[in-house]
Amino acid sequence: MIKMCVFDVDGTLFDYYNNCVHASTIEALKRLQENGILIAVATGRVHYGLGKALNDLHFDYICAVNGAVIADSDQQVLIRHDFTREDVDQINEFAHQYDAGLAWKFIDHVYIYQHKEKIDWYEGQVHSDIGLTPFLDCPKQDRHLKGDLPQSASINAPPSKIEEVFGQSKRLSFLRCSETGYDVVLKGMNKGVGISELMRLKGFEKEEIMVVGDNYNDLSMFELAAYRVAMGNAINEIKEKATYITADCAHDGIYQACLHYDLI
Repeated sequence: MIKMCVFDVDGTLFDYYNNCVHASTIEALKRLQENGILIAVATGRVHYGLGKALNDLHFDYICAVNGAVIADSDQQVLIRHDFTREDVDQINEFAHQYDAGLAWKFIDHVYIYQHKEKIDWYEGQVHSDIGLTPFLDCPKQDRHLKGDLPQSASINAPPSKIEEVFGQSKRLSFLRCSETGYDVVLKGMNKGVGISELMRLKGFEKEEIMVVGDNYNDLSMFELAAYRVAMGNAINEIKEKATYITADCAHDGIYQACLHYDLI
């Protein structure tokens, strides 16, 4: 019996071509909760920066910054994985040397350290329903010196330099998300780790979980669940691991998947 459904965001819940969450998706999630099924989102975004369209879905849990933070429906942090000061210093030094775009994701805000014009997702997010609120310019680059430490970074730098400097890192993983853009997390951290921790917290087994995704960073979730839904717009690697392939996110894919497993 499925007790929790976990959804990726972009390309799954959120149609980034039409910049919206479709009505059929909203209806499906509402009916899941009415039927006593928990809904969770797994994303590279911060838990406080999902945007209005996603916040209005009232998720029971948020697995944020690629698994490094788990928050509840009130955005209270339940689990977090912090970088060390040495991790932060190493990335800052690299960003200075190669004039990279750099943002640090802390529990309270995303701090823009340098060259926000090079951070390729920044303009899109601030001009979406996310807005400016989650982001703070930090030209002094000193937020990490004021108490707690971050859980993730976003960096835009030449891939050859990333590989040269961090290719053999035992501490850090660089998850490529665009031509020059990377999410930086602790080694081994991914959505699957976050969802696994949430499952332990709730006492759920894999037979009680359905996951839904479309891209490479969703593969780690697919290892955890007995029910694995690939969106119609998913990459082949996701479709190959799926127990069900639904329609794409613009054509009622979420709703169809919930019907297929008799959840709504």
